[in-house]
Amino acid sequence: MKSKVLYKTEYGKYYAGRCEDVLKSKALTGKVQLLLTSPPFPLNNKKKYGNSNGEEYLNWFTGLAEMFAKVLTPNGSIVIELGNAWEANRPVQSLLTLQSLMSFVSNEKADLRLCQEFICYNPARLPSPAQWVTIERVRAIDSFTHVWWMANSDNPKADNRNILRPYSKSMKKLLERV
Repeated sequence: MKSKVLYKTEYGKYYAGRCEDVLKSKALTGKVQLLLTSPPFPLNNKKKYGNSNGEEYLNWFTGLAEMFAKVLTPNGSIVIELGNAWEANRPVQSLLTLQSLMSFVSNEKADLRLCQEFICYNPARLPSPAQWVTIERVRAIDSFTHVWWMANSDNPKADNRNILRPYSKSMKKLLERV
C-alpha cells in the first residue's frame, strides 16, 4: 500500500500507509506534534499486510522509536495502540508486545519517556483467539488493548481539560456538602 493523505485540516494531516514510507521525508523532521498509530500486531497467522512475529517483530518495532522521535517537535507525543498477542498453539498470552514496548521506550537513540498507559475496552470485540475462547472455552474474550503515550520530553504538549467529563449528580451533591 502506498502512503497517502486521507484527511487534512489547518491543524494537520492524517496519513494511511507504512510509517517507514510516510516518515522518510526530511521535511517532517522536528515538525510532528502528535504521531498516533496502531501498527500491525505480532499475530501468529500471516496477514495480507505482512505482519511479523517474534524477534523479527521486536527488532522492527524497536527500530521505529528512533524514526518516530526524529519527526517530533520538542514537546511532541507518540501514541501507539498495541494489541495483545498469543503464543502459537498455546492458550498463553505472549509477552512480545510488552517486550516491544519496553524496547521501544528504552531505545537510547530515541530518548523517549513513557507518559501514561490507557486501556481501550471494547466488549464487542470478536472472540479471539477462537481456539481458546469458542472451541476449547478455556479463555475469556480478549476485550481490551493498550494505548501507550510516549514523548521526547517530560512535559509534552497536553491539556486534560479537553477530555473532562461533567460531574455526576452524586459528585455535585458531594461538592455542595463540602
